[in-house]
Amino acid sequence: HFGENRCDISAVESAAMFRWFWGSGVGPLSSVEHAAVHELAESREQLLTEGGVTDVESEAGHAACAVFLDSIDKASRALGLEMAPRAYRAEFSVNYRALFPDNNRHYRVDVLEASVDQHLAIWVNGEKYELSAEAVEHAWSLQRSWNDVVAMLDRWQAAAAGHSVDRKPGRPELMRTLIAFDVAWSKFEHTYIIELIAIEEQARQIVIHAVRVESRVQDVALEPMTATSAEAERELVRSIATLNSVANYKRKGRDDLGCDILESARAVLRRQQQEGGRGREAAHILARDIMDSYKAMRMYFRKVRTCIEHVDPHLCNNSGLVSRLVDWEETWEIGARYVRSAALLDAVCDLVAEI
Repeated sequence: HFGENRCDISAVESAAMFRWFWGSGVGPLSSVEHAAVHELAESREQLLTEGGVTDVESEAGHAACAVFLDSIDKASRALGLEMAPRAYRAEFSVNYRALFPDNNRHYRVDVLEASVDQHLAIWVNGEKYELSAEAVEHAWSLQRSWNDVVAMLDRWQAAAAGHSVDRKPGRPELMRTLIAFDVAWSKFEHTYIIELIAIEEQARQIVIHAVRVESRVQDVALEPMTATSAEAERELVRSIATLNSVANYKRKGRDDLGCDILESARAVLRRQQQEGGRGREAAHILARDIMDSYKAMRMYFRKVRTCIEHVDPHLCNNSGLVSRLVDWEETWEIGARYVRSAALLDAVCDLVAEI
């Protein structure tokens, strides 16, 4: 697909140059075209820079860049410039198709920002991912085209203010520069977003694995307790612990809370049913808290099973997940201390009874 897309882009450039050669790219700008280019040049002057690089990180810099990109689109449309093909967007995930709903330009500041970082290293859940050499090459090309647009507009403004003996850039240069920018943008957008989708899918694997294991535990729930069902549940608890270590930034993020805590809680509740709960209310509460937090995690996995693409790949950004993990770690940490030890749990119950 990518090779075909490159051919299509070359065709756009060739067709544009052909029309320019035969006259559609020469002559003075119309009043509408001039107004659009003038607006573009004005928006260029509002761009903020930091160390010679366009500022897209501060709130003001981001807003100015968004206006400038929108002005590039407006000027390109006023000049009647053909867009580079963007059929590759059909390959995007649901989330990215929402950001790029059709084949219009849809220049976004975050895409430009990504091209500024020439190393293109992305950290997700403590793991470092690096984009391909092809993506880095397209990032360089986009930055060069960006600088060409800025330089052209600076000459436009200098000529308009009488600060330069050079004439304003004419239609041919405007066409060449803006078309080249759009082509460079589409090439980077294609490689960057496709690779970003792959990285995000990899980052969600912890949740995906937990969802699959929970489904397996659910499947064997109606069967008598066997080695297979017990191992499935141990694997689910391990998955929760791993997820906790990655996403639970509000507590310790422990990954050492094992299935023995769950088994101890079940044993306590069985004993309550068999012997009665008199004088052992504290034990019942602690065991029930462990079971409830475990159930809450399982319900979360069932909830996201059909909409996994909506789980933020930066797992700590999922507030529903984090809140459940916080409760899970807190209750299981208490369970590890008191519920696993029958003698200590009895002592706690006796103490509570005396109070």
